[in-house]
Amino acid sequence: MRTRTWLLGCLLVLAWPLSAQVIVDNGGAGYSELSGAWTTGTSAPDKYGADYRFASTAGTAGPATAVAEFRPTLGASGQYVVAAWYPQGTNRANNAPYTVVHATGSTTVRVNQTSGGGAWVTLGTFDFSAGTAGHVTLSNDAEAAKVVLADAVRFSPVSTPPQGNPEFRGVWVSRFEWPSTSPATWKSNLNTIMANAKAGNFNAVVLQMRGTTETLYPSPNEPLSPLIANGPGDDALAYAINAAHAQGLQLHCYFNTHVCTSAFASANPGWVIADSGGATQSAPVDGYFWLAPGHPDVQAYLRTQVMHIVNTYPQLDGIHFDRIRMPEAGYSYDTTSNARRSGRGNPDSLAFGEWTADQITRWLRDVYAEVHSVNPQLQLSAAPLGLYHWTAYAGYSSGYYYGLPRHQDAKAWLAQGALDWIAPQVYWPDGGGNPDFSELVPDWQAAANGRHIYPGMSVTGDANANETISEITAARGFGCAGTTVWSYGAANSLNFWSTLTAAGAPYELAAPSPSLGWLSNPSTAIVYGYVTNSAGAPVADAWVNVNGQAYTAVSGADGFWCWLELAPGTYAFTANDPTAGSANLLVQNLAAGEVRRVDLRLGPAGTAVRLEADPPAAAPGVNASFDIVVRVADAQGGTVAAGAYTVDLTYAGAGVLAGPTQQVTSSGVATFTLSHDTAGTLMLTFTDAGGALTQTTIPVQINTTGSPGGGSGGDGDSEGGGCTVGAGKPWRLLLPLAPLAIWFRKRRA
Repeated sequence: MRTRTWLLGCLLVLAWPLSAQVIVDNGGAGYSELSGAWTTGTSAPDKYGADYRFASTAGTAGPATAVAEFRPTLGASGQYVVAAWYPQGTNRANNAPYTVVHATGSTTVRVNQTSGGGAWVTLGTFDFSAGTAGHVTLSNDAEAAKVVLADAVRFSPVSTPPQGNPEFRGVWVSRFEWPSTSPATWKSNLNTIMANAKAGNFNAVVLQMRGTTETLYPSPNEPLSPLIANGPGDDALAYAINAAHAQGLQLHCYFNTHVCTSAFASANPGWVIADSGGATQSAPVDGYFWLAPGHPDVQAYLRTQVMHIVNTYPQLDGIHFDRIRMPEAGYSYDTTSNARRSGRGNPDSLAFGEWTADQITRWLRDVYAEVHSVNPQLQLSAAPLGLYHWTAYAGYSSGYYYGLPRHQDAKAWLAQGALDWIAPQVYWPDGGGNPDFSELVPDWQAAANGRHIYPGMSVTGDANANETISEITAARGFGCAGTTVWSYGAANSLNFWSTLTAAGAPYELAAPSPSLGWLSNPSTAIVYGYVTNSAGAPVADAWVNVNGQAYTAVSGADGFWCWLELAPGTYAFTANDPTAGSANLLVQNLAAGEVRRVDLRLGPAGTAVRLEADPPAAAPGVNASFDIVVRVADAQGGTVAAGAYTVDLTYAGAGVLAGPTQQVTSSGVATFTLSHDTAGTLMLTFTDAGGALTQTTIPVQINTTGSPGGGSGGDGDSEGGGCTVGAGKPWRLLLPLAPLAIWFRKRRA
């Protein structure tokens, strides 16, 4: 009996994907030096193994001139604790940058090598894929006139404990709860916040980084907030992202939108809200100076600030908007908004209140499109007021502080697909008098439109965690995909990190964040672009329409326009402006998940303004030849034969495109004969080398048919014949034990 048990154990062990601790030592397997001069050292007594490697530093500002790499071979996918070993010393850098490249991106952790040496120093816990894709680099862009030591890095697999159902467990951290004029202090504060959130089985931190037109991250456009001071090379948002990811947490950048400092208001008086008499705001209202949501320059300015974050921090998980409303119902009657409301800025002839709310919704649509043109997985969210409108709740008076009268139509944001989730500030107890948590949350959940609702719960003033526990339980019952706690300071004072994880408490088990299927597996497409006149200057308040749809997009101060949630297919777009003219353009073969740029240049018939190209009538096979005909077109789509234009071709997609990358038009036409060696979707972009014509981008689907010879023969196993053991194919390990399995069957019979 014991023999059979032992043999069965061998079968199970051999059949299971192997995952073991891996240590990459300098000079050993997996270690390499990618650049720079590294020297061997042996004198430090607290080294790992026989020696270590060191390089002189280039200064924190860099660039790095020496990089060492630790690349393990991991037996299985999963979470690994990554730790570094180095001998400490006074001549070491106090900020040696280890960059962990993991399954979801990369995270840089700076380590003080003057202390803590002679032991494993944890860099964090990260997800890795099996094999050799994951790795750690150590570079020398660190404290000047020092050295960094590359000794060893350890990768230890983490056994996965039982988990709760996926749900968002967020905590808001305000700008008054973490910054400091001491860089060491704010870094320590951020580390503590992330560690506490992890200990409390939260999975997301919503960290305020922009309270007004001052920031807590380096910005080329706005001054640094006086709440924080940076040392050389410091970037608090980058630091927070790394600190959160090292704890396995999402990091969302909390960003106040329509408020500004008094200095900004004084410098831009035309952008500031005005009352019904046209008087510009001269003193704070509801604690702030406010920006007019219907002013095109305000819209473009705020979108620029958002895009700075998107382009600078690709590892960020989300951007979260607040103060995205007006302080009261009577704003804003500023001159520019008044003119737009009675003119081209109001294609639906909306009344004052509806139009002002619609301006915020349109701004969110534009932001959503532009953000996802750069980072399709970035989550966009907001924290609207917890009360929508008194008509939504039976028996509620009009005297409460509602969002819709303040031009905050959060239900429209969800209905139009302009946000991924909202955390309405439902800051009232569950049960008792009005307002009531359990009367407000179902109304929000009913308006979700397939997106997520994470009700906001206020802890401020609570004596213990009981109310929060009750609200988490209620939100789950209403079908919400998570909750968000306001705020960190109050939660910390009540030690939520242990009370919510106690036996029977709602966060007893850790839980992953919920999947956002419309981002991970989208079924619709986005089209965006810029409207310009025939000279290439942006056109504001041009109207853009799509065949068969009632909505009218309106171009911004920079000409930006967009269309969200288009089903896959082909669409005819039209744009018009009384002065600049019109344009017609057929956008073909939009695919699910695609974010396609379509620029619209307005002008009269017969004037060349853009390039057009049609995809092949039938999808070509791999390495099969196909033609793309590119035309010089006027704004209405007619071919312009006059002139000769040099057309450049670039592409995006896996594999190699064969054929010309430049052609000159003749009689308004250029033909590109191409082939591609990889199946999938190929995006071809055609650009006028002289810059006079608007570019065009088209998708080409390459099918697997037409692939030339090759193949492995036999049973089609790409690893060839023989008895190869491949990762992810543990059944092969059982082949030598097949006779044992037969023996077991006979013995059991």
